[in-house]
Amino acid sequence: MMKKGLLIFLSLISVAIAQNIENETLFTIAGDEVKVAEFKRVYTKNNINNQADFSKKSLDEYLDLYEKFRLKVKEAESLGMDTTKLFKGELASYRSQLTQSYLSDRKATKDLLDEAYNRMNEEVNVSHLLIFWPNAKPSKTDSLQVLKEIKKIKASAEKTSFDAQIAKYSKTNLTKYSVNKPKYESGKLGYITVFQTVYPFENAMYNTPVGKISEPVATRFGYHLVYVEDKRPARGKMETAHILVKSKETDSRENQEIAKNKAEQIYNELETGALNFEDAVKKYSEDKKTKYQSGKLPSLSGSEMIPSYADAAFALKKDGDFSIPIKTKIGWHIVKRLKKVGIPEFELAKIDLQKKIERDSRSNVAKELMINDTKRKFGYKENSNNNFFKDLSDSFEKGKFVLKNKEANEEVLFSIGESQLTKNDFLLFLNVSRQNRQNKNVLDHVENSYKIFQNQEITKYREDNLEQIDVDFKNLMQEYHDGILLFELTNKEVWNKAVEDTVGLKTFFENNRNKYVWKERVSYTTFTAKDQKTTDKLLKFLKKGKSTQNILTKLNKKEETLTSKNTILEKDATEFVKSLKWEKGSIAQEKNLNGSVKVVHVDKILQPENKELEETRGYVISDYQDYLENVWISKLRKKYPVKVNQDIFKALMK
Repeated sequence: MMKKGLLIFLSLISVAIAQNIENETLFTIAGDEVKVAEFKRVYTKNNINNQADFSKKSLDEYLDLYEKFRLKVKEAESLGMDTTKLFKGELASYRSQLTQSYLSDRKATKDLLDEAYNRMNEEVNVSHLLIFWPNAKPSKTDSLQVLKEIKKIKASAEKTSFDAQIAKYSKTNLTKYSVNKPKYESGKLGYITVFQTVYPFENAMYNTPVGKISEPVATRFGYHLVYVEDKRPARGKMETAHILVKSKETDSRENQEIAKNKAEQIYNELETGALNFEDAVKKYSEDKKTKYQSGKLPSLSGSEMIPSYADAAFALKKDGDFSIPIKTKIGWHIVKRLKKVGIPEFELAKIDLQKKIERDSRSNVAKELMINDTKRKFGYKENSNNNFFKDLSDSFEKGKFVLKNKEANEEVLFSIGESQLTKNDFLLFLNVSRQNRQNKNVLDHVENSYKIFQNQEITKYREDNLEQIDVDFKNLMQEYHDGILLFELTNKEVWNKAVEDTVGLKTFFENNRNKYVWKERVSYTTFTAKDQKTTDKLLKFLKKGKSTQNILTKLNKKEETLTSKNTILEKDATEFVKSLKWEKGSIAQEKNLNGSVKVVHVDKILQPENKELEETRGYVISDYQDYLENVWISKLRKKYPVKVNQDIFKALMK
């Protein structure tokens, strides 16, 4: 028992020590400190695939790399490269792009993504009843009246049935507010899924149990009641083709019967093989949009199709199968299954879901949480002036808001962090955006505009000060800052120099000439003869030792019957070269499928020899770059001494 307790105690001490050294200095460069936490972060991030094992070998290698990195950045900053207009512009451009993904609550964004994917896997069969708002911008009184009315309807539905309420409150009941617009909308929506309705409605249908009616749900349209009839796993998407025989419910019985018989006749022709599906589409289909595309329709989910069509499509067992004639509101269809696509894995669906979330009202959830988070972290104070908005709205005249008391205009409305926003700031915003005024009620417009102004200024303050509250963002900006400097300076001192310094490159090559050597090589000619007759003549000339040019001249007098290509390669260059008989004058031949013959003649064997600069320029430039970098790093180490705390470094090792 004591032994176990001792082990736990030692374990806790080890953890405490590991945590305590995070803020210790690992090494200094000319007095500038590099903390353990920074080194561990970059070491772990850049050693992927479990290579960050904190072994002595791994840590030694990365410490050397990171010292060189910090030395180069130190030199760039000493040269003032981080103060140039070009550098600042590039860094600002990157920052602008990066901030967009940090201007919402990241946990809320992830939760929304998970929620959307989970809902994507389920379809809900719903009916609904909606009472429209009486005005585009309803007042609080209007909202309360509509809420009171829909609560009564819910109470009636629970006593009778939801279907009874659907029948009672149909679209034909016109509102007292307008003869052109119905007061109610109701009906069965069938199976629907994520992103097919407004977000509050979607929440109601997924959160309400089967067989239950939701609480009243407010959307931009009005108040809804949602009745959930059933839930089922999503069926994925289906690519189909169809043959359509049009038939409306308003057609006479005789015409409806004619359409049905025609559809059955087409089906019989398909079943007996008298016609294939594509020919039947061209001959019979009355869908003008798909008639000349073999009846093909886009890939759709079951909730995007007419219900009876979807049921027929998803009942088909395999690609190529077709259904019996099925009836929809537009006519009779014979459905052919082309391809079924299941629900994609999360990682494959992620990007598309993110785009949909950004375009959807649900993104406001994450934005609102971000606004509240910003207020909390930076400190938010508001000056509640009850008369200000009324005074401002009363001042609206000739399309402009004016406050006569100029001193009062400088009063602070609210502050966020170091930023103070005055009445004058809001007045300017209000007048600039006045052309976008949609609400006829001036006071409502002023109050709504103030909310927009607040959120805009709070978001801007967060954007300008993200480094203070988000360590990940701060680190990414520092990495990009250092990366730009590293690239620019290394380009100047190493990469471009190695290419442009021709004298230095030539000198480096001459000093290291013995490093660039050809191994034993073979020089061979590949002939392609038109036919066997030409091949026989070629072989005779080769055995007599005739030159390639002489052979080509003789065999191509009347027409081109022979081509050639000379190649020089090292012994281990390719499998083909390895297979050759390395003997001057050796011949190999192979007949091609078109009757031509490939003949390979070994012209000579070349012994090892030094390469010339032009024969190996790419390799020399690469080596010269390494040389220049090593010389440069040596100079930097002398200019900016590096001191490593070996005790702390050893404490990192596992």
